[in-house]
Amino acid sequence: MSSISGHEDYDYETDCTTPAPSCSGEHIENEEVESFRAREYPQLAGKVYLDHGGSTLYAKSMVEDFSKDLISNLYGNPHSDSTPSAVAGHRIDAIREKALRFFKADPEEWDLVFVANATAAIKLTIECLTDHAASAHKQLWYGYHRDSHTSVVGVRELTTTSRCFANDDEVEKWIECGGIGGPLPRQLGLFAYPGQSNMTGRRLPLTWPGMIKQKVLRANTYTLLDAAALASTAELDLSNTHESPDFVALSFYKIFGFPNIGALLVQKSAAHVLTKRKYFGGGTVDMVVTINDTWHARKTATIHDALEDGTLPFHSIFALDHAINVHKRLYGPEPMKFISRHTAQLSKQLYDNLCNLRHRNGKSVIRMYKEPSSVYGCSKTQGATIAFNVLKSDGSLIPYTEVEKHANGHGIYIRSGSLCNPGGMATYLDWSPEEMRAAFASGHRCSNPTEIVGGKATGVVRVSLGGMSTASDIRALISFLRASYVDTTMPKTISLAKQSVSMQRASFIKIQIPEEREMDAVFGATAPVINAPLPPLVRNRLRKSFDYGIGPSPGSSVTSISSAGLPRSQSSNLIGLKAKPNLSRRKSLLSRSDSKPAVGKWDSFWREETAALVAAGAVESEVGLVTASATEAKKKEKEKEKDISGLRKVARAFRRHA
Repeated sequence: MSSISGHEDYDYETDCTTPAPSCSGEHIENEEVESFRAREYPQLAGKVYLDHGGSTLYAKSMVEDFSKDLISNLYGNPHSDSTPSAVAGHRIDAIREKALRFFKADPEEWDLVFVANATAAIKLTIECLTDHAASAHKQLWYGYHRDSHTSVVGVRELTTTSRCFANDDEVEKWIECGGIGGPLPRQLGLFAYPGQSNMTGRRLPLTWPGMIKQKVLRANTYTLLDAAALASTAELDLSNTHESPDFVALSFYKIFGFPNIGALLVQKSAAHVLTKRKYFGGGTVDMVVTINDTWHARKTATIHDALEDGTLPFHSIFALDHAINVHKRLYGPEPMKFISRHTAQLSKQLYDNLCNLRHRNGKSVIRMYKEPSSVYGCSKTQGATIAFNVLKSDGSLIPYTEVEKHANGHGIYIRSGSLCNPGGMATYLDWSPEEMRAAFASGHRCSNPTEIVGGKATGVVRVSLGGMSTASDIRALISFLRASYVDTTMPKTISLAKQSVSMQRASFIKIQIPEEREMDAVFGATAPVINAPLPPLVRNRLRKSFDYGIGPSPGSSVTSISSAGLPRSQSSNLIGLKAKPNLSRRKSLLSRSDSKPAVGKWDSFWREETAALVAAGAVESEVGLVTASATEAKKKEKEKEKDISGLRKVARAFRRHA
């Protein structure tokens, strides 16, 4: 880490945008953040914070600088003329310009209005446009993208007509057609959309505002960019006014963690549509008459003078000054470029790991929600946000609130729910308007959700990364999900009747050995005389074909018979047995005596199986089964008894199967 003269307290300052050629940018950037994370973000010790989309984290040195500033200086209300107030006023003007330059917005072309947050900026814009349309006796048309935050969607309630564009193609076709399907001539139009979906992190085209200025000419149509999610981990470049939106709404706490204020950035070329606002507050007017008249004179020197109602949160604005300084100190002279690269690399790592989580049966643990066109690792199309649901091994959903609570108990902080993105939820979770109304009627509420309605999730789990996130956060989350939700249990034995034929051929079959008294009917006192034992080759072939083993405990009635050693046709015959096979035919093949063996119901089985073994090459020929002479049979009488015992075991096994 290089040290900068004059900043001895910040020896970790570095230019993170120029990594050494010998190292990958990914490793350098992660190591850079690791080097100052413990020092600058001590609140993260022992914790994993993954909700930077809600608010990122403030640096320790920023709080210390801000605290030192307030303790060392005396500031008054900037609306007064005293020295402390004048100092505060001048400093606010300097910070306003500094914030504009942070977004590469030329103060000659842009103005910045301080507001509470991005929602307040959106609300202020529509209030001004509505009043402007009314003053010009025009109707206001409003168009918005389906990925919009609820605050953007809510604008439609203040307009005469509105249209929700269901996808990017609809927006681009509307633009290419010159605005057909949008505002009519003599109407006033406003098109709003998010720079980044706060649900999936998908980044939408920033070329639309410039295209609308060039091609939608049938009515004056202005553009509003909701940059709250985008600006948190991406560089917002407003240097080209011909391609930039007319209005930009954002929240500073999503970028720096603190202060809790927002801004409305206004192109001065479009500022005139904000000047007809009816409401006025303290500090925005030069004179007000209340007795016997209702006249007032609004400030007109600048846009912010006319729109910043009441006393500004000037202490928070001073904190913004320090936040910008510390951001550059930690992340380099172009901090948002570094953060964009760093979070893009981490989000790709996280996405790949989530996709690789599998249950033992091969099914995915994670159901991901993303656009096909967005690519994790590509900062142009995808931000550092991932939306997903967790699935059981049978494919059923685990409630998203349960995942959030469980993670919270392990010191991992994520977000779940509908995320104030109604269009995204309806699209990615496949909810029709009728289904959404039915879910509401059944009791589901965003603030008090029913996580699963009709088999569908009503929300998602969201993980969002920030500049101070590291690979260790990714590993911790993946380890938690693997330990908590990946099913590693062995599958239960499936009943033979429920298995397919192909499954039966390749599996071990559980069959029950017949009771001993049932076998007596076959191998009792009337059992036929077998004059010749089975040749060793046949015995070995039988063992390979019918690999059996007695159960683990005395009296066990279950044995495992494998059909894996049989040819396909024999295996099929084995599985397809409907009744107990007949052993007498097999015994007749093994006998060289002229006496007729007792006919039993296992006969046909033995004959067919022996013939099958011969045909399959178990022995060279059928003659090989009966080559033993009568003399040899007498000499090997003991072996005969042993072979008969083996046949009994096989018979029991197949009798049990039947």
